[in-house]
Amino acid sequence: AGESGESGQSEDEASPTRVKRRAIGSSLVGALVLVVGIASIVGCTSLRFRELPAHIRRMIDWEAQNKLPPWMTSIEEGSPQGVAIVLGQSLKPDGTPSQVLIDRARMAKTLLDEGKVVKVIVSGGDPAGVGHTEASELAKVLMGVGIPAESIILEAQATTTAENIWFSLRWLPKATGQLYIITSDFHMARATYISREVLGYWYKMLEDTYKNNPDWHSATKLYPRLTLHQVPVASFCGSNASLNHDDDPKADVTTKSLALRAMDELKWLGSREVPNALFGSPMSNILYIWPIQINVTKDANNPSNFEAAMAVATRVAQGLCACTAPPEGVGPEIPYPLTFPLDASLPTKRAAWREVIKQCRHR
Repeated sequence: AGESGESGQSEDEASPTRVKRRAIGSSLVGALVLVVGIASIVGCTSLRFRELPAHIRRMIDWEAQNKLPPWMTSIEEGSPQGVAIVLGQSLKPDGTPSQVLIDRARMAKTLLDEGKVVKVIVSGGDPAGVGHTEASELAKVLMGVGIPAESIILEAQATTTAENIWFSLRWLPKATGQLYIITSDFHMARATYISREVLGYWYKMLEDTYKNNPDWHSATKLYPRLTLHQVPVASFCGSNASLNHDDDPKADVTTKSLALRAMDELKWLGSREVPNALFGSPMSNILYIWPIQINVTKDANNPSNFEAAMAVATRVAQGLCACTAPPEGVGPEIPYPLTFPLDASLPTKRAAWREVIKQCRHR
């Protein structure tokens, strides 16, 4: 996810409901002020878009945006055309990308080279307050490994995994049928679960909105679906535990061990903090841009989505338990312990997730 708190922790490493986030959205406010200011200058009360100066009109690329009505949407169900979303993570305190972000960017290059995707969406704002966005840093990394700028779409608002998906839907190119979610191994289970719930909400919301519209000539009245692909990125698995700051709650997330990150992901899912954070009043002083509330209990697919996420998160936590160093590529490396795709059936009772974490901590 692309958000962080004041400590520099991000959504894929920091609790979805306990991290403070700075308010993002100045671009929206600025755009509103700009339009209102122009309206007052020209002395009109109803300002039409075509009346705006040409350089202002060019700032708003309406043709590049996905359209919501099902007969106009950029989503083309079954189309082989793919788009990748690279989920962000908070930057280091010095504003540079972590090895985790670099690894995700390189995976995007692989998908482009293989022809699986035509565009890469880099998603992530600046919740850590370092002065530039995760998306802009990711774009630099992508270009640094040879991806042309025209293949990159920047989404610079997101501060949560849910926002990563929600805001990226706005920028899908025409005729997109495949959506590749690129994130780290430890974050994949939660990211996939949230992606499925966000997409399910998106489809249902638009079906309900347009089901009686005479322009929608569909017998099924089902909104076109994207095929979702998981692309987990293997992290550096190091054995030098002296490099981690796992016992320091204020330490930057890039100093935490890979094992701890995987255990935290399992904890946030197992405690149901993740689904609960999608609905209702915030359980902390988080300020979200994303205004949508998703009650997962209304989704018929939620039980199976959640069980699959728990299964994968459990297997990841068990497998990465030996990776006691931070995944920053420093120190001795041990053979990578996971083989993807992982079995999505629970290896143990769902309630046993606490025991899995306990065993890993005392290993």
